[in-house]
Amino acid sequence: PTAHQWAALLDSIAAEVRTGSSLATAVQHAVGHAQLPGGIVVATSLLPDAGTDATTNGGTPAAASSDEAVVVHALHAAHALGGPMASTLDAASALLRERAAIRAEAHAYSAQARLSARVLTAVPLVFAAWSLGSSRSFRSAVLSQFGLASTAAGALCNLAGWWWMRQIVGKAAA
Repeated sequence: PTAHQWAALLDSIAAEVRTGSSLATAVQHAVGHAQLPGGIVVATSLLPDAGTDATTNGGTPAAASSDEAVVVHALHAAHALGGPMASTLDAASALLRERAAIRAEAHAYSAQARLSARVLTAVPLVFAAWSLGSSRSFRSAVLSQFGLASTAAGALCNLAGWWWMRQIVGKAAA
């Protein structure tokens, strides 16, 4: 499930709690309507008779993703601490939406970086090919010993730059 789906689930649970439902009932009702694959684990872990097989050492239910972990911890905190449960769930929902927005922004910026990397890789190659085809003096300079060595060094630098930019963009997008 996406962060927005988890946030919608939390919103639905918070709405149920606001109407006077218990947290366990609200979770079961919301999960039944949301049909999230991991939602059943979250719902059953909040029931009073839930076993410890779906929990970690600290008694908090286990989660498959960081977004699911926010949901699990928010529900666990609301269940264990009581108090204004709806506001706890609303805060977790807002956090999930903020994380999704940050991921979308990082993806957009990495798309710009990927395009820049492609342009910076292609421009020297296109210019060299065009110059080889259109200029006899450029062709003779490139085919000399020094020209071939310079071309090989330039190609290696271009390849290293392409690899380096892929590494940087890959880390930013992840």
